[in-house]
Amino acid sequence: MKISVISNSASPSKNASSLQTAKLCESMAKIGHEVSLILPNTGYKKNLFNFYSIKSKFKIYRIKFFKKFPIGINYYLYSLSAVFLSSFKDQDFIITRNFFTSFILCILKKKHFIEIHDDLSIEGRVIRFLVFFTKFLNSNPIIKLITTTHTLKKVYIKKYGVKKEKIQVLHNASSLNVKFKNYKNLKKKLNIGYFGSIFESRGLKIITKLSQVDKDNNYFIYGGEKKDIITLKKKFKNSNIFFSQFIPYSSIKKKLKKIDICILPYTKKITVSGNVGDISNYTSPLKVFDYMKTGKLIICSNLKVIREVLINNDNSLLVDDFENINPWLDTIRSIKLNKKRFNKIRQNAYNFGNKYNIIWRTRNLLSNINK
Repeated sequence: MKISVISNSASPSKNASSLQTAKLCESMAKIGHEVSLILPNTGYKKNLFNFYSIKSKFKIYRIKFFKKFPIGINYYLYSLSAVFLSSFKDQDFIITRNFFTSFILCILKKKHFIEIHDDLSIEGRVIRFLVFFTKFLNSNPIIKLITTTHTLKKVYIKKYGVKKEKIQVLHNASSLNVKFKNYKNLKKKLNIGYFGSIFESRGLKIITKLSQVDKDNNYFIYGGEKKDIITLKKKFKNSNIFFSQFIPYSSIKKKLKKIDICILPYTKKITVSGNVGDISNYTSPLKVFDYMKTGKLIICSNLKVIREVLINNDNSLLVDDFENINPWLDTIRSIKLNKKRFNKIRQNAYNFGNKYNIIWRTRNLLSNINK
C-alpha cells in the first residue's frame, strides 16, 4: 500500500513524538509498504535515518516554507500545505497526529488514521471547538483513532463523545533488538540508569538523593542540554553519579548495555516539554518498551496508567511512595540479594517487549484497512 504520514514535529530531534513517527514509518516500510513522511523544515541538521538508526528507508518531503515548529496561524497553514502535498502522492490512506490535519482530511473525505497520545487540554481553543461541536472524530474518513492507553481511550469516549468502536488501543512499542542474557553473578556495584527529560516530575530529585545515600551502586542520567549537565555536575559531586546530555536514539542500545537497572521515579504529576501540564493519567513512555525489549530490570513509580503494561513482581518492580527515597532504596537492595528473582523479572519484561514490538503494533494498526 501507499501510505503518507503527516507530522508537525521537528525531526530529527529529541522529541519522543518525532522518534515514534520515524519508527512507525520504518516499520511500515519494513513490511513492504511504500511510505512518505511529510515534515516541516525543522529539526537538527542531521541525517534522519542515521539519527534514529533506521534501516528500512522511506521517502521524506519537507515543506520548506515552515522553518520553525508551526504554531499560531502557521499550525493551520502547515496542515493545509501538508494535506495539499499528500494529495499528489496517490496514497491509499494517511496517518497523522494533528487534529486540524484530520479535520481537513474529513472534509475532503480522505481515509486516514489519527494517532492520539494526549488529552485535548494541551490543544488550542479552535481545535477543542472543532472536536466538541463538529464531532468530526466520529467521521467515516477516520478509519480509527489510535490511543496509546486504555485510560486515554476512556477520556475520549466520556469527555469528547467518541464512539468506543472508533478507538483502538495500541501501546507504544520498541524497535530495538538485543539478545537476552542471564546474569550468572550480580556485580557488587550495579549500574542504575535513567534516560529522558530531567524535569523534577520525571524523578531527578529521587535519583540524585539515591546516589548520595546508596554508595553501593552507580547512577547514570542521560538527558538535558549541555547547560543543564554543567549545572548538575556542579551541584552533585558524589563520585557514583554520572550525567550526560541527551543522546540520539542510534546510541541508546549501546548505552543500555552497561545499565543493569532502569529507574523511572515519576512524581504524581508528570510534566511535559517546558515543565508544564500533567500527563500522569495517560502517559505511555516509549523508554519503558525499550527497556523491556532489551531485558532490563525496571523499577518504576506505581502509576495506574503504567500498570496497563508493567506488572509488579512480574515484568517490573513498582514503588508506591513517589516522594520518599527509602522504598526505592529497599527495592534496589532487595533485588541485589536475589539473583534468580532479578533474572526472572528481566526475562518476563524481555518476553513482553519482544512479543508486542513495533512490527506487531504496526500490523495491528494496518489490519483495520482490511476490516
